[in-house]
Amino acid sequence: MIGVLELGVDRSLLDDSVSLYSPVVGLDSLSLLHILVRIEKRFDIEIDDEDVMSAELSDVGSLVEMIRRAVEAKGVDE
Repeated sequence: MIGVLELGVDRSLLDDSVSLYSPVVGLDSLSLLHILVRIEKRFDIEIDDEDVMSAELSDVGSLVEMIRRAVEAKGVDE
């Protein structure tokens, strides 16, 4: 995520509890979409819009968990 957004933030500042909308991360709807597209390409997965809406993305941990579920689902389907 740090590389995708070019945050220039030390990884040690990003733990699961850091808000995605905090000044440290600074996401908005467009940058969240950008992250999701890059993640889908990097992990060769597809994240359904419904999964994004139900994930209640509020912090780094919730984003990581949503990605983990999508990667695991892809492994099960193949």
